[in-house]
Amino acid sequence: MGKLLHKKKIKTPYPIIDVKALSGENRIINYTQCKKFVSYLTYKNWFRNGHPIEGDILLSTVGSLAEMKIFYGSIGCIAQNVVAFRCKEISNLYMYQYLKHIRNEIISYDIGSVQPSIKVTQVIKKNILIPSKSIEQRFHVLMNAISNQIYKSEMQSVQLQNVRDTLLPKLMSGEIRVPMEVAEQEN
Repeated sequence: MGKLLHKKKIKTPYPIIDVKALSGENRIINYTQCKKFVSYLTYKNWFRNGHPIEGDILLSTVGSLAEMKIFYGSIGCIAQNVVAFRCKEISNLYMYQYLKHIRNEIISYDIGSVQPSIKVTQVIKKNILIPSKSIEQRFHVLMNAISNQIYKSEMQSVQLQNVRDTLLPKLMSGEIRVPMEVAEQEN
C-alpha cells in the first residue's frame, strides 16, 4: 500500500503515482498527471520496501475507485490510496484485463460513507476465472508486445513534452533564435 508523506512541488525523478495518474483508458501510467514528487532520500528511505516493480497492477482504493494501470519502468512511489498487486502464478497482463472486466463489481464493494472506498481484502477474496496455461501464455506474449510499445510511446511523448517545455520559453523570449533560412527550408 502507498504512504502519506510530505511532497515536493518541484519536479524530481521520483513521482508519486496517485489516482489521477491511474485514470484514463491507456493501460500505462500517465506520468504527465503526476504533480507530486519526493526527494531521493525520501524515495530510498521512506519507501524502502514499498516501491512498485515492473508488472505490478496499481489500483485506486479511495475516491475514484478501481482506476488501474500496469507499472512499467523502475521509478515511482504509490500514493496513500493506491495499492500494488503483484501476480505470482498468473500473467499480470491477464489479471489486469480481468480486473478491468470486473471493474464495476469492484466499484460495488464501496464501503465509504463520506468518500467512496474499497478494502483490498474484498478484491483479493474474489474468485478469478483462469484460462488454460497455453491460452494464458499466448495472451501474455501478445499483450506484452503491445504494452511495451505503448510504454515506449508514452515515454517518448513525455520526453518531447519536456523538450517543448524547455525550448518554448527560450524561443518566446528570444534567447534562442531560429535562422529564417532554416525555417523556410523546412516548409
